[in-house]
Amino acid sequence: MKIAFLLPSLANKAPIIVANELVRLLLEKGHSCDVYYFDDICELPFACSTYRVNFFSKIDFASYDIIHSHGLRPDLYIFFHKPLIKSKCRFVSTIHSYIFKDLLYTYNSCVAIIAGCLWVLSLYRQDSIVVLSENAKEYYRKWLPASKLHVAYNTRNINFNISPEPEDIAIIQRFKGESKLIGVNAFLSPVKGIDMLIKALALLSGVKLCIIGTGQSKDELMALSRKLEVDDRCLFLGYRADAYRYLPLYDVYAMPSRSEGFPLTLLEAAIYSKPFICSDIPIFRELLLDNEASFFGLEDINSLKNAISYGLCHNDIGNNLHMKYMKLFSPSIFLNRYLKIYKSR
Repeated sequence: MKIAFLLPSLANKAPIIVANELVRLLLEKGHSCDVYYFDDICELPFACSTYRVNFFSKIDFASYDIIHSHGLRPDLYIFFHKPLIKSKCRFVSTIHSYIFKDLLYTYNSCVAIIAGCLWVLSLYRQDSIVVLSENAKEYYRKWLPASKLHVAYNTRNINFNISPEPEDIAIIQRFKGESKLIGVNAFLSPVKGIDMLIKALALLSGVKLCIIGTGQSKDELMALSRKLEVDDRCLFLGYRADAYRYLPLYDVYAMPSRSEGFPLTLLEAAIYSKPFICSDIPIFRELLLDNEASFFGLEDINSLKNAISYGLCHNDIGNNLHMKYMKLFSPSIFLNRYLKIYKSR
């Protein structure tokens, strides 16, 4: 098959990482891929031809078997440019989030509702719509035709040959000392719930927190750590490419998210058999059993404190999580699921 991917950019962000992984796997199986993108952000290298376009550029849809879009602008592009006459080319979109819920965390309610409605409307012109969990499928059944909805869990493939920068290793080891270390690799925004981790840290002793990433909430989180007098136990390392390299330096990995589409860092923690602490939200409950993660009640800081304490004492959680990755989230399972969706009618 010949597949064209339409992306917002080539930024090092989860939806683009997923598309990159799918391109790599398709190429390995002998399929042909091209990538079209809008913004001039080229952080991730793709193993196929890439072309920068704008909203008014013309893509020769007829030369492809599949057009696969990821994101609001790509979906709007398809809405306006898809031919009215039915062709052999099939149009597929992957939704990486809960549209209305996630937009409300980022924008005011008026902007979020308008943008969300436009996005959902644009999806009606797709032949197939891929969501990342059964929970997301139920969420979107309220607005989209059930016959078009398909579920495909994400995968993650990492390069074990790259290590953290030596100076970063020294900084983290010096910071950690004799304490236990919680790790977080995330874009710093309210939806990621890192404020809850900082509040829980104030209730724990002998535990420190390393945060890799940047974002709109960084200053607010640093101020909170000072207010709670735990700033000496919080290390804000900033953005690092391929942040999964730092997982071996953590004792546990935490993901206190208020909402998630499908967290790639969960898969990264699973690959490294790292004990995983997460909020008790539907996506994590769908993916994980009680012996594969340490759950806490959302916005319940005492519950989070207990989940951290439990995770630090039970390495078997990480081992069980790794086995779950091999069973449900491996690259081969991911690829076969998408091939089945591409061929569906």
